[in-house]
Amino acid sequence: MTKHNETSDIQSLLYDLEGELYGLIKREHSEISDELSQMGSVVSDAIKTLMQSLNNLSGQLKEQNDLIQHIAETSSDAQAQLQQYQELSQMINQNITTVVRSFQFEDIVQQLVAHCGTRSGNLERLFDRINQNVVILHNADQAGAKEILSVMKEDIAKVSEELKKENPVKQTSMGAGGIELF
Repeated sequence: MTKHNETSDIQSLLYDLEGELYGLIKREHSEISDELSQMGSVVSDAIKTLMQSLNNLSGQLKEQNDLIQHIAETSSDAQAQLQQYQELSQMINQNITTVVRSFQFEDIVQQLVAHCGTRSGNLERLFDRINQNVVILHNADQAGAKEILSVMKEDIAKVSEELKKENPVKQTSMGAGGIELF
């Protein structure tokens, strides 16, 4: 192989490497941005749900207290008022269940943050290895440079596949999913 062909092969590998790295960075930036947006939506939805549920609970507790006070003052139609009290108690319990579910948003947010952290860590380690290999490239002969560039290309491809792993969190609002009491 002539010196010109080896230089051409190295340049070709450099162009391939640059294109793959650019594609990886662009894709990862988009993925991280989407996941952070998802995180913001989940937190916002949880806060709105909590506020509404707490407002409902406050009103229902006031109604319940007024009803009990009224029952105590008049006993003539106590049966109808007790039925109303039981219905109010059921609504309070439903709101408490909603509040408990909404408080679990922290777990969802933590999973999203951990996933984003893993992705960022993978990219950071890749860039560290690329940087180390670039330093080695400065002192390498053409055969060594070709080998180092091939290793770098394989490293990018491997990390790229790892980063394609799906986000483990599918929930985008607090309205979906089961309820697990603390």
